[in-house]
Amino acid sequence: MHINDVNCAGQARARRLGGAVFAAAALAVSLVSGCASQPIGERPASDVRIDANAVQPSKASRREAYEYHVLAGEMAIQRNKRELAAQEYVAALEYSNDPALAKRATRIALFAEKPEMAYRAARVWAAAEPDSLDAQRTATRMAIANSDAEGLGVYAPAMVRAAASPDIGYRLLADVVSGQPEAADIAIDTVRDMAERDSQSAPAQYALGVIALRYERSEVAARAAERALAIDPTWNDAVLLQAGVWIREGETEKAQALVDELAGNDASRAQYHLTLARLLIEADEDEAALSEFERAIVLQPDNADARYGLAILALSIGDLERAETAFKTLYDKNERADDAAYYLGTVAEQNEDYANAQHWYQRVESGGRAFDAQVRAARMIYQQGDLPGAQQRIAELRETYPELTDQLYAAEGQLLYEAEEPRAALDIYNHGLDAVPNSTELRYGRSMALERLGKIDDAQADLRAVLEREPNDVRALNALGYLLTNHSDRYAEALDYIERALEAEPDNPAILDSMGWVQYRLGNLAQARRYLEQAYSDFQDAEVAAHLGEVLWTQGQHEAAREVWQGALADNPDHPVLRETVNRLDP
Repeated sequence: MHINDVNCAGQARARRLGGAVFAAAALAVSLVSGCASQPIGERPASDVRIDANAVQPSKASRREAYEYHVLAGEMAIQRNKRELAAQEYVAALEYSNDPALAKRATRIALFAEKPEMAYRAARVWAAAEPDSLDAQRTATRMAIANSDAEGLGVYAPAMVRAAASPDIGYRLLADVVSGQPEAADIAIDTVRDMAERDSQSAPAQYALGVIALRYERSEVAARAAERALAIDPTWNDAVLLQAGVWIREGETEKAQALVDELAGNDASRAQYHLTLARLLIEADEDEAALSEFERAIVLQPDNADARYGLAILALSIGDLERAETAFKTLYDKNERADDAAYYLGTVAEQNEDYANAQHWYQRVESGGRAFDAQVRAARMIYQQGDLPGAQQRIAELRETYPELTDQLYAAEGQLLYEAEEPRAALDIYNHGLDAVPNSTELRYGRSMALERLGKIDDAQADLRAVLEREPNDVRALNALGYLLTNHSDRYAEALDYIERALEAEPDNPAILDSMGWVQYRLGNLAQARRYLEQAYSDFQDAEVAAHLGEVLWTQGQHEAAREVWQGALADNPDHPVLRETVNRLDP
Protein backbone atom coordinates (compact mmCIF):
# COMPACT_ATOMS: atom_id res chain seq x y z
CA MET A 1 0.00 0.00 0.00
CA HIS A 2 1.26 3.50 -0.85
CA ILE A 3 2.15 5.68 2.14
CA ASN A 4 -0.71 8.10 1.33
CA ASP A 5 -3.15 5.18 1.19
CA VAL A 6 -2.04 4.16 4.68
CA ASN A 7 -2.51 7.73 5.98
CA CYS A 8 -5.94 8.09 4.36
CA ALA A 9 -7.01 4.76 5.84
CA GLY A 10 -5.88 6.14 9.19
CA GLN A 11 -8.09 9.18 8.63
CA ALA A 12 -11.05 6.96 7.80
CA ARG A 13 -10.57 5.05 11.04
CA ALA A 14 -10.26 8.36 12.92
CA ARG A 15 -13.61 9.55 11.54
CA ARG A 16 -15.32 6.61 13.19
CA LEU A 17 -13.97 7.76 16.57
CA GLY A 18 -16.36 10.70 16.36
CA GLY A 19 -16.43 14.38 17.35
CA ALA A 20 -13.34 16.06 18.69
CA VAL A 21 -11.23 12.89 18.49
CA PHE A 22 -11.89 12.69 14.77
CA ALA A 23 -11.12 16.36 14.23
CA ALA A 24 -7.79 16.31 16.05
CA ALA A 25 -6.68 12.98 14.59
CA ALA A 26 -7.69 13.81 11.04
CA LEU A 27 -6.04 17.22 11.22
CA ALA A 28 -2.79 15.79 12.56
CA VAL A 29 -2.62 13.12 9.85
CA SER A 30 -3.59 15.48 7.04
CA LEU A 31 -1.00 18.07 8.01
CA VAL A 32 1.72 15.43 7.90
CA SER A 33 0.63 13.43 4.87
CA GLY A 34 -0.95 15.93 2.51
CA CYS A 35 -3.56 13.25 1.71
CA ALA A 36 -4.99 13.70 -1.77
CA SER A 37 -8.50 12.58 -0.93
CA GLN A 38 -9.41 14.97 1.87
CA PRO A 39 -13.06 15.99 1.82
CA ILE A 40 -12.25 19.64 1.15
CA GLY A 41 -10.29 18.86 -2.00
CA GLU A 42 -6.63 19.47 -2.63
CA ARG A 43 -5.63 22.99 -1.52
CA PRO A 44 -3.64 25.14 -3.95
CA ALA A 45 -0.25 26.08 -2.56
CA SER A 46 -0.59 29.72 -3.60
CA ASP A 47 -4.13 30.43 -2.40
CA VAL A 48 -5.77 29.26 0.77
CA ARG A 49 -9.19 30.53 -0.24
CA ILE A 50 -11.37 27.65 -1.30
CA ASP A 51 -13.99 28.15 -3.98
CA ALA A 52 -17.12 26.68 -2.45
CA ASN A 53 -18.96 26.97 -5.77
CA ALA A 54 -16.48 24.88 -7.73
CA VAL A 55 -18.22 21.72 -6.53
CA GLN A 56 -21.38 20.99 -4.63
CA PRO A 57 -20.11 19.22 -1.51
CA SER A 58 -22.43 17.42 0.83
CA LYS A 59 -23.38 18.95 4.17
CA ALA A 60 -21.04 16.54 5.89
CA SER A 61 -18.06 17.47 3.72
CA ARG A 62 -18.77 21.19 4.18
CA ARG A 63 -18.83 20.69 7.95
CA GLU A 64 -15.55 18.78 7.78
CA ALA A 65 -13.99 21.50 5.65
CA TYR A 66 -15.13 24.13 8.13
CA GLU A 67 -13.69 22.13 11.03
CA TYR A 68 -10.44 21.58 9.17
CA HIS A 69 -9.81 25.29 8.60
CA VAL A 70 -10.80 26.32 12.11
CA LEU A 71 -8.53 23.70 13.68
CA ALA A 72 -5.69 24.59 11.33
CA GLY A 73 -6.21 28.23 12.26
CA GLU A 74 -6.07 27.45 15.97
CA MET A 75 -2.92 25.42 15.49
CA ALA A 76 -1.36 28.34 13.61
CA ILE A 77 -2.25 30.67 16.49
CA GLN A 78 -0.57 28.35 18.97
CA ARG A 79 2.55 28.41 16.79
CA ASN A 80 2.39 32.22 16.56
CA LYS A 81 1.85 32.05 12.78
CA ARG A 82 -0.56 34.98 12.57
CA GLU A 83 -0.87 35.26 8.81
CA LEU A 84 -1.53 31.54 8.38
CA ALA A 85 -4.13 31.68 11.16
CA ALA A 86 -5.90 34.52 9.38
CA GLN A 87 -5.81 32.64 6.08
CA GLU A 88 -7.33 29.52 7.62
CA TYR A 89 -10.09 31.37 9.44
CA VAL A 90 -11.03 33.39 6.36
CA ALA A 91 -11.07 30.16 4.35
CA ALA A 92 -13.46 28.67 6.92
CA LEU A 93 -15.93 31.42 6.06
CA GLU A 94 -16.44 29.77 2.65
CA TYR A 95 -18.35 27.10 4.53
CA SER A 96 -20.14 29.14 7.20
CA ASN A 97 -21.50 32.64 7.65
CA ASP A 98 -21.63 32.25 11.42
CA PRO A 99 -21.17 35.78 12.85
CA ALA A 100 -19.02 34.56 15.74
CA LEU A 101 -16.65 32.89 13.26
CA ALA A 102 -16.60 35.98 11.05
CA LYS A 103 -15.88 38.21 14.05
CA ARG A 104 -13.01 36.01 15.17
CA ALA A 105 -11.62 35.78 11.63
CA THR A 106 -11.73 39.56 11.34
CA ARG A 107 -9.85 40.10 14.58
CA ILE A 108 -7.24 37.48 13.80
CA ALA A 109 -6.61 39.10 10.40
CA LEU A 110 -6.34 42.53 12.03
CA PHE A 111 -3.87 41.14 14.55
CA ALA A 112 -1.87 39.70 11.64
CA GLU A 113 -1.95 43.15 9.98
CA LYS A 114 -3.72 41.79 6.91
CA PRO A 115 -6.36 44.43 6.10
CA GLU A 116 -7.57 42.75 2.90
CA MET A 117 -8.32 39.48 4.69
CA ALA A 118 -9.83 41.38 7.61
CA TYR A 119 -12.15 43.18 5.19
CA ARG A 120 -13.27 39.91 3.59
CA ALA A 121 -14.18 38.57 7.02
CA ALA A 122 -15.73 41.86 8.19
CA ARG A 123 -18.08 41.88 5.18
CA VAL A 124 -19.38 38.45 6.19
CA TRP A 125 -19.75 39.61 9.79
CA ALA A 126 -21.58 42.80 8.79
CA ALA A 127 -23.97 40.88 6.53
CA ALA A 128 -24.70 38.34 9.27
CA GLU A 129 -25.32 41.00 11.95
CA PRO A 130 -26.78 44.11 10.26
CA ASP A 131 -27.85 45.61 13.60
CA SER A 132 -24.50 45.14 15.32
CA LEU A 133 -22.66 48.44 15.79
CA ASP A 134 -19.39 46.57 16.32
CA ALA A 135 -19.78 44.68 13.04
CA GLN A 136 -20.79 47.73 10.97
CA ARG A 137 -18.09 49.92 12.53
CA THR A 138 -15.42 47.32 11.78
CA ALA A 139 -16.62 46.90 8.19
CA THR A 140 -16.59 50.69 7.79
CA ARG A 141 -13.06 50.90 9.16
CA MET A 142 -11.90 48.15 6.82
CA ALA A 143 -13.61 49.78 3.84
CA ILE A 144 -11.71 53.03 4.40
CA ALA A 145 -8.47 51.14 5.12
CA ASN A 146 -8.84 49.32 1.79
CA SER A 147 -9.91 52.51 -0.06
CA ASP A 148 -13.19 50.87 -1.11
CA ALA A 149 -15.57 53.71 -1.94
CA GLU A 150 -18.44 51.40 -2.84
CA GLY A 151 -18.13 49.43 0.37
CA LEU A 152 -17.85 52.58 2.47
CA GLY A 153 -21.08 53.78 0.89
CA VAL A 154 -22.76 50.64 2.23
CA TYR A 155 -21.23 50.27 5.67
CA ALA A 156 -20.99 53.90 6.81
CA PRO A 157 -24.80 54.45 6.67
CA ALA A 158 -25.32 51.01 8.25
CA MET A 159 -23.02 52.00 11.09
CA VAL A 160 -25.00 55.19 11.77
CA ARG A 161 -28.27 53.21 11.72
CA ALA A 162 -26.84 50.64 14.16
CA ALA A 163 -25.82 53.29 16.70
CA ALA A 164 -28.04 54.22 19.65
CA SER A 165 -28.84 57.55 17.98
CA PRO A 166 -27.91 59.41 14.78
CA ASP A 167 -25.88 61.85 16.87
CA ILE A 168 -23.78 59.04 18.34
CA GLY A 169 -23.55 57.28 14.99
CA TYR A 170 -22.28 60.32 13.11
CA ARG A 171 -19.73 61.12 15.83
CA LEU A 172 -18.42 57.56 15.65
CA LEU A 173 -18.32 57.77 11.86
CA ALA A 174 -16.22 60.94 11.99
CA ASP A 175 -13.64 59.13 14.13
CA VAL A 176 -13.64 55.91 12.10
CA VAL A 177 -13.02 57.50 8.70
CA SER A 178 -10.43 60.02 9.90
CA GLY A 179 -6.70 59.41 9.91
CA GLN A 180 -6.44 57.88 6.42
CA PRO A 181 -4.91 60.66 4.26
CA GLU A 182 -4.74 58.45 1.18
CA ALA A 183 -8.51 57.90 1.42
CA ALA A 184 -9.50 61.50 2.23
CA ASP A 185 -11.53 61.98 -0.96
CA ILE A 186 -13.42 58.73 -0.45
CA ALA A 187 -14.24 59.63 3.16
CA ILE A 188 -15.40 63.16 2.40
CA ASP A 189 -17.41 62.17 -0.67
CA THR A 190 -19.19 59.37 1.19
CA VAL A 191 -20.13 61.49 4.19
CA ARG A 192 -21.10 64.41 1.93
CA ASP A 193 -23.54 62.10 0.13
CA MET A 194 -24.95 60.97 3.48
CA ALA A 195 -25.30 64.59 4.63
CA GLU A 196 -27.13 65.52 1.44
CA ARG A 197 -29.55 62.61 1.84
CA ASP A 198 -30.01 63.52 5.52
CA SER A 199 -30.18 67.23 4.79
CA GLN A 200 -32.09 68.18 7.94
CA SER A 201 -29.70 66.40 10.28
CA ALA A 202 -27.33 68.71 12.12
CA PRO A 203 -25.22 65.71 13.28
CA ALA A 204 -24.72 64.67 9.64
CA GLN A 205 -23.47 68.14 8.72
CA TYR A 206 -21.34 68.17 11.87
CA ALA A 207 -19.69 64.86 10.98
CA LEU A 208 -18.90 66.12 7.49
CA GLY A 209 -17.38 69.29 8.93
CA VAL A 210 -15.24 67.45 11.46
CA ILE A 211 -13.91 65.04 8.84
CA ALA A 212 -13.19 67.89 6.43
CA LEU A 213 -11.31 69.80 9.13
CA ARG A 214 -9.21 66.76 9.94
CA TYR A 215 -8.33 66.35 6.28
CA GLU A 216 -7.63 70.10 5.99
CA ARG A 217 -10.52 70.80 3.59
CA SER A 218 -11.52 74.11 5.15
CA GLU A 219 -14.03 75.11 2.46
CA VAL A 220 -16.02 71.89 2.88
CA ALA A 221 -15.86 72.28 6.66
CA ALA A 222 -17.05 75.89 6.50
CA ARG A 223 -20.12 74.98 4.42
CA ALA A 224 -20.93 72.07 6.71
CA ALA A 225 -20.66 74.28 9.82
CA GLU A 226 -22.92 76.87 8.22
CA ARG A 227 -25.57 74.24 7.41
CA ALA A 228 -25.37 72.68 10.88
CA LEU A 229 -25.93 76.09 12.50
CA ALA A 230 -28.79 76.86 10.11
CA ILE A 231 -30.50 73.60 11.11
CA ASP A 232 -29.91 74.07 14.86
CA PRO A 233 -28.51 77.50 15.81
CA THR A 234 -28.50 76.61 19.53
CA TRP A 235 -26.52 73.36 19.19
CA ASN A 236 -23.21 74.00 20.94
CA ASP A 237 -21.30 71.39 18.94
CA ALA A 238 -22.19 73.21 15.73
CA VAL A 239 -20.85 76.40 17.31
CA LEU A 240 -17.62 74.59 18.21
CA LEU A 241 -17.34 73.32 14.63
CA GLN A 242 -17.60 76.91 13.43
CA ALA A 243 -14.89 77.86 15.91
CA GLY A 244 -12.70 75.12 14.49
CA VAL A 245 -13.19 76.49 10.97
CA TRP A 246 -12.18 79.97 12.10
CA ILE A 247 -9.10 78.62 13.83
CA ARG A 248 -8.00 76.96 10.59
CA GLU A 249 -8.57 80.29 8.83
CA GLY A 250 -6.24 82.00 11.31
CA GLU A 251 -8.98 83.77 13.28
CA THR A 252 -8.16 82.35 16.69
CA GLU A 253 -9.42 85.29 18.73
CA LYS A 254 -12.73 85.25 16.86
CA ALA A 255 -13.09 81.53 17.63
CA GLN A 256 -12.30 82.09 21.31
CA ALA A 257 -14.85 84.88 21.55
CA LEU A 258 -17.48 82.62 20.00
CA VAL A 259 -16.85 79.91 22.57
CA ASP A 260 -16.91 82.47 25.40
CA GLU A 261 -20.51 83.26 24.46
CA LEU A 262 -21.72 79.67 24.92
CA ALA A 263 -24.13 79.20 27.79
CA GLY A 264 -24.02 76.46 30.38
CA ASN A 265 -22.80 75.60 33.84
CA ASP A 266 -19.11 75.59 34.77
CA ALA A 267 -18.66 71.91 33.89
CA SER A 268 -20.21 72.37 30.45
CA ARG A 269 -18.23 75.50 29.72
CA ALA A 270 -15.02 73.74 30.83
CA GLN A 271 -15.75 71.06 28.21
CA TYR A 272 -16.16 73.75 25.54
CA HIS A 273 -12.75 75.20 26.35
CA LEU A 274 -11.28 71.71 26.41
CA THR A 275 -12.66 71.04 22.92
CA LEU A 276 -11.35 74.39 21.73
CA ALA A 277 -7.91 73.54 23.13
CA ARG A 278 -7.84 70.34 21.09
CA LEU A 279 -8.85 72.23 17.96
CA LEU A 280 -6.03 74.70 18.58
CA ILE A 281 -3.52 71.86 19.00
CA GLU A 282 -4.58 70.44 15.62
CA ALA A 283 -3.91 73.89 14.14
CA ASP A 284 -0.46 74.09 15.83
CA GLU A 285 -1.61 76.98 18.04
CA ASP A 286 0.10 75.61 21.14
CA GLU A 287 0.16 78.73 23.32
CA ALA A 288 -3.50 79.45 22.65
CA ALA A 289 -4.29 75.80 23.44
CA LEU A 290 -2.47 76.06 26.78
CA SER A 291 -4.59 79.09 27.60
CA GLU A 292 -7.78 77.17 26.85
CA PHE A 293 -6.68 74.24 29.03
CA GLU A 294 -6.05 76.67 31.87
CA ARG A 295 -9.48 78.30 31.44
CA ALA A 296 -11.09 74.85 31.58
CA ILE A 297 -9.22 74.11 34.82
CA VAL A 298 -10.31 77.43 36.37
CA LEU A 299 -13.94 76.56 35.60
CA GLN A 300 -13.61 72.95 36.75
CA PRO A 301 -10.51 72.38 38.94
CA ASP A 302 -11.16 68.62 39.15
CA ASN A 303 -11.21 68.16 35.37
CA ALA A 304 -8.41 65.60 35.03
CA ASP A 305 -8.59 65.57 31.23
CA ALA A 306 -7.92 69.30 31.03
CA ARG A 307 -5.02 69.12 33.48
CA TYR A 308 -3.51 66.12 31.72
CA GLY A 309 -3.86 67.82 28.33
CA LEU A 310 -2.15 70.91 29.72
CA ALA A 311 0.67 68.82 31.16
CA ILE A 312 1.30 66.83 27.98
CA LEU A 313 1.23 69.91 25.77
CA ALA A 314 3.55 71.84 28.10
CA LEU A 315 5.98 68.92 28.08
CA SER A 316 5.88 68.67 24.30
CA ILE A 317 6.84 72.33 23.83
CA GLY A 318 9.56 72.21 26.50
CA ASP A 319 7.75 74.13 29.25
CA LEU A 320 9.01 71.71 31.88
CA GLU A 321 8.06 73.76 34.93
CA ARG A 322 4.41 74.05 33.91
CA ALA A 323 4.33 70.36 32.95
CA GLU A 324 5.86 69.30 36.27
CA THR A 325 3.33 71.32 38.28
CA ALA A 326 0.38 69.82 36.40
CA PHE A 327 1.66 66.24 36.62
CA LYS A 328 2.37 66.57 40.36
CA THR A 329 -1.19 67.77 40.93
CA LEU A 330 -2.54 64.77 39.03
CA TYR A 331 -0.32 62.40 41.00
CA ASP A 332 -1.29 63.93 44.35
CA LYS A 333 -4.98 63.64 43.45
CA ASN A 334 -4.45 60.02 42.35
CA GLU A 335 -5.76 60.87 38.88
CA ARG A 336 -3.86 59.06 36.09
CA ALA A 337 -1.20 58.53 38.72
CA ASP A 338 0.89 56.03 36.75
CA ASP A 339 0.96 58.29 33.69
CA ALA A 340 1.78 61.28 35.87
CA ALA A 341 4.66 59.45 37.58
CA TYR A 342 6.06 58.35 34.23
CA TYR A 343 6.08 61.87 32.85
CA LEU A 344 7.46 63.32 36.06
CA GLY A 345 10.34 60.92 35.51
CA THR A 346 10.64 62.25 31.96
CA VAL A 347 10.73 65.85 33.21
CA ALA A 348 13.41 65.03 35.78
CA GLU A 349 15.42 63.16 33.16
CA GLN A 350 15.31 66.14 30.80
CA ASN A 351 16.49 68.31 33.70
CA GLU A 352 19.35 65.80 34.20
CA ASP A 353 18.11 65.10 37.71
CA TYR A 354 18.68 61.38 37.31
CA ALA A 355 18.10 60.34 40.92
CA ASN A 356 14.70 62.04 40.94
CA ALA A 357 13.90 60.55 37.55
CA GLN A 358 14.68 57.08 38.90
CA HIS A 359 12.44 57.78 41.88
CA TRP A 360 9.45 58.66 39.67
CA TYR A 361 9.95 55.88 37.15
CA GLN A 362 9.98 53.33 39.95
CA ARG A 363 6.57 54.60 41.09
CA VAL A 364 4.89 53.53 37.86
CA GLU A 365 3.11 50.41 39.05
CA SER A 366 0.74 49.46 36.24
CA GLY A 367 -0.56 50.44 32.84
CA GLY A 368 1.00 50.47 29.41
CA ARG A 369 4.08 52.39 30.52
CA ALA A 370 5.05 50.19 33.47
CA PHE A 371 7.67 48.13 31.62
CA ASP A 372 9.21 51.12 29.87
CA ALA A 373 9.34 52.98 33.17
CA GLN A 374 11.29 50.15 34.83
CA VAL A 375 13.78 50.05 31.96
CA ARG A 376 14.19 53.81 32.19
CA ALA A 377 14.73 53.53 35.94
CA ALA A 378 17.59 51.12 35.25
CA ARG A 379 18.97 53.58 32.75
CA MET A 380 18.88 56.32 35.39
CA ILE A 381 21.11 54.13 37.56
CA TYR A 382 23.62 54.13 34.69
CA GLN A 383 23.26 57.89 34.27
CA GLN A 384 24.29 58.26 37.92
CA GLY A 385 27.54 56.45 37.13
CA ASP A 386 26.65 52.95 38.28
CA LEU A 387 26.82 50.76 35.16
CA PRO A 388 27.05 47.44 37.08
CA GLY A 389 24.04 48.47 39.15
CA ALA A 390 22.07 49.22 35.98
CA GLN A 391 23.03 45.84 34.52
CA GLN A 392 21.97 44.10 37.70
CA ARG A 393 18.61 45.83 37.60
CA ILE A 394 18.06 44.79 33.96
CA ALA A 395 18.97 41.21 34.85
CA GLU A 396 16.29 41.32 37.56
CA LEU A 397 13.79 42.64 35.05
CA ARG A 398 14.55 39.69 32.77
CA GLU A 399 13.30 37.45 35.58
CA THR A 400 10.16 39.56 35.97
CA TYR A 401 9.43 39.95 32.25
CA PRO A 402 10.67 36.74 30.56
CA GLU A 403 8.45 37.42 27.54
CA LEU A 404 10.41 40.66 26.93
CA THR A 405 13.85 39.13 27.15
CA ASP A 406 14.99 40.50 23.79
CA GLN A 407 14.08 44.08 24.68
CA LEU A 408 15.94 43.83 27.97
CA TYR A 409 19.09 42.40 26.37
CA ALA A 410 18.84 45.21 23.82
CA ALA A 411 18.56 47.81 26.59
CA GLU A 412 21.62 46.41 28.36
CA GLY A 413 23.59 46.27 25.13
CA GLN A 414 22.71 49.90 24.43
CA LEU A 415 23.99 50.98 27.85
CA LEU A 416 27.30 49.21 27.27
CA TYR A 417 27.58 50.70 23.79
CA GLU A 418 27.03 54.21 25.18
CA ALA A 419 29.59 53.48 27.90
CA GLU A 420 32.20 52.90 25.17
CA GLU A 421 32.35 49.18 25.90
CA PRO A 422 31.50 47.70 22.50
CA ARG A 423 33.10 44.33 23.23
CA ALA A 424 30.92 43.85 26.31
CA ALA A 425 27.92 45.11 24.34
CA LEU A 426 28.62 42.54 21.62
CA ASP A 427 28.69 39.76 24.22
CA ILE A 428 25.31 40.86 25.56
CA TYR A 429 23.78 41.03 22.08
CA ASN A 430 25.14 37.54 21.34
CA HIS A 431 23.61 36.18 24.56
CA GLY A 432 20.33 37.81 23.65
CA LEU A 433 20.32 36.33 20.16
CA ASP A 434 21.06 32.91 21.61
CA ALA A 435 17.83 33.29 23.61
CA VAL A 436 15.78 35.04 20.89
CA PRO A 437 17.41 34.24 17.52
CA ASN A 438 14.92 36.19 15.38
CA SER A 439 15.01 39.44 17.32
CA THR A 440 15.28 42.41 14.97
CA GLU A 441 16.08 44.72 17.88
CA LEU A 442 19.04 42.65 19.00
CA ARG A 443 20.43 42.16 15.52
CA TYR A 444 20.20 45.88 14.85
CA GLY A 445 21.97 46.66 18.13
CA ARG A 446 24.67 44.09 17.46
CA SER A 447 25.39 45.71 14.09
CA MET A 448 26.20 48.98 15.88
CA ALA A 449 28.60 47.21 18.26
CA LEU A 450 30.24 45.37 15.37
CA GLU A 451 30.78 48.63 13.50
CA ARG A 452 32.38 50.20 16.56
CA LEU A 453 34.73 47.21 16.73
CA GLY A 454 35.67 47.60 13.07
CA LYS A 455 33.87 44.42 11.95
CA ILE A 456 32.17 46.14 9.06
CA ASP A 457 31.26 43.06 7.02
CA ASP A 458 29.61 41.45 10.04
CA ALA A 459 27.74 44.67 10.82
CA GLN A 460 26.45 44.81 7.24
CA ALA A 461 25.39 41.17 7.45
CA ASP A 462 23.26 41.87 10.52
CA LEU A 463 21.57 44.87 8.92
CA ARG A 464 20.90 42.95 5.72
CA ALA A 465 19.41 40.12 7.81
CA VAL A 466 17.06 42.64 9.44
CA LEU A 467 16.00 43.97 6.03
CA GLU A 468 15.50 40.46 4.70
CA ARG A 469 12.91 39.91 7.43
CA GLU A 470 11.54 43.46 7.46
CA PRO A 471 12.34 45.19 4.13
CA ASN A 472 10.89 48.53 5.26
CA ASP A 473 12.61 48.77 8.64
CA VAL A 474 13.53 52.47 8.63
CA ARG A 475 16.30 52.24 11.21
CA ALA A 476 18.02 49.40 9.37
CA LEU A 477 17.69 51.16 6.00
CA ASN A 478 19.26 54.31 7.40
CA ALA A 479 21.95 52.44 9.33
CA LEU A 480 23.00 50.36 6.34
CA GLY A 481 23.11 53.41 4.08
CA TYR A 482 25.18 55.31 6.62
CA LEU A 483 27.48 52.33 7.13
CA LEU A 484 28.14 52.05 3.40
CA THR A 485 28.73 55.78 3.17
CA ASN A 486 31.36 55.70 5.92
CA HIS A 487 33.07 52.41 5.16
CA SER A 488 32.92 51.93 1.40
CA ASP A 489 32.73 53.80 -1.87
CA ARG A 490 29.34 52.25 -2.74
CA TYR A 491 27.63 55.59 -2.46
CA ALA A 492 24.91 54.89 -5.02
CA GLU A 493 23.79 51.82 -3.07
CA ALA A 494 23.98 53.78 0.17
CA LEU A 495 21.87 56.55 -1.36
CA ASP A 496 19.15 54.06 -2.31
CA TYR A 497 18.82 52.79 1.27
CA ILE A 498 18.79 56.30 2.73
CA GLU A 499 16.24 57.53 0.19
CA ARG A 500 13.89 54.71 1.17
CA ALA A 501 14.30 55.59 4.84
CA LEU A 502 13.76 59.32 4.19
CA GLU A 503 10.64 58.64 2.14
CA ALA A 504 9.15 56.88 5.17
CA GLU A 505 10.26 59.54 7.69
CA PRO A 506 11.01 62.78 5.83
CA ASP A 507 11.54 64.87 8.97
CA ASN A 508 13.78 62.47 10.89
CA PRO A 509 17.01 64.39 11.73
CA ALA A 510 19.14 61.23 11.82
CA ILE A 511 18.06 60.28 8.29
CA LEU A 512 18.48 63.86 7.08
CA ASP A 513 22.04 63.74 8.44
CA SER A 514 22.69 60.49 6.56
CA MET A 515 21.29 61.97 3.37
CA GLY A 516 23.44 65.07 3.74
CA TRP A 517 26.51 62.96 4.37
CA VAL A 518 26.05 60.67 1.38
CA GLN A 519 25.39 63.71 -0.84
CA TYR A 520 28.68 65.13 0.40
CA ARG A 521 30.45 61.88 -0.50
CA LEU A 522 28.85 62.09 -3.95
CA GLY A 523 30.19 65.62 -4.37
CA ASN A 524 26.81 67.35 -4.21
CA LEU A 525 27.80 70.06 -1.74
CA ALA A 526 24.72 72.29 -2.08
CA GLN A 527 22.34 69.40 -1.49
CA ALA A 528 24.50 68.09 1.35
CA ARG A 529 24.45 71.44 3.10
CA ARG A 530 20.68 71.79 2.74
CA TYR A 531 19.99 68.42 4.33
CA LEU A 532 22.56 68.89 7.10
CA GLU A 533 21.35 72.37 8.01
CA GLN A 534 17.81 71.01 8.29
CA ALA A 535 19.02 68.13 10.45
CA TYR A 536 21.08 70.39 12.73
CA SER A 537 18.26 72.90 13.18
CA ASP A 538 16.10 70.11 14.64
CA PHE A 539 18.79 68.07 16.39
CA GLN A 540 21.83 69.72 17.96
CA ASP A 541 23.95 66.58 17.74
CA ALA A 542 27.75 66.57 17.74
CA GLU A 543 28.06 64.19 14.79
CA VAL A 544 25.65 66.27 12.70
CA ALA A 545 27.72 69.33 13.63
CA ALA A 546 30.86 67.55 12.46
CA HIS A 547 29.27 66.76 9.11
CA LEU A 548 27.78 70.23 8.58
CA GLY A 549 31.06 71.88 9.52
CA GLU A 550 32.98 69.70 7.06
CA VAL A 551 30.62 70.62 4.22
CA LEU A 552 30.94 74.32 5.07
CA TRP A 553 34.73 73.98 5.25
CA THR A 554 34.83 72.29 1.85
CA GLN A 555 32.75 75.16 0.44
CA GLY A 556 35.39 77.58 1.71
CA GLN A 557 33.29 78.94 4.56
CA HIS A 558 35.85 78.29 7.26
CA GLU A 559 34.55 80.74 9.86
CA ALA A 560 31.02 79.36 9.58
CA ALA A 561 32.42 75.84 10.00
CA ARG A 562 34.43 76.85 13.08
CA GLU A 563 31.34 78.46 14.60
CA VAL A 564 29.35 75.24 14.21
CA TRP A 565 32.19 73.12 15.59
CA GLN A 566 32.91 75.38 18.56
CA GLY A 567 29.24 75.42 19.56
CA ALA A 568 29.12 71.62 19.48
CA LEU A 569 32.48 71.18 21.26
CA ALA A 570 31.27 73.31 24.16
CA ASP A 571 28.76 70.57 25.02
CA ASN A 572 30.66 67.56 23.63
CA PRO A 573 34.40 68.20 24.01
CA ASP A 574 35.35 64.52 23.72
CA HIS A 575 33.01 63.40 20.95
CA PRO A 576 35.21 61.17 18.74
CA VAL A 577 33.74 62.07 15.33
CA LEU A 578 33.59 65.78 16.06
CA ARG A 579 37.10 65.87 17.52
CA GLU A 580 38.57 63.88 14.59
CA THR A 581 36.91 66.18 12.07
CA VAL A 582 38.20 69.36 13.71
CA ASN A 583 41.72 67.98 14.17
CA ARG A 584 41.84 66.82 10.54
CA LEU A 585 40.56 70.01 8.92
CA ASP A 586 41.49 72.80 11.35
CA PRO A 587 44.37 71.53 13.49
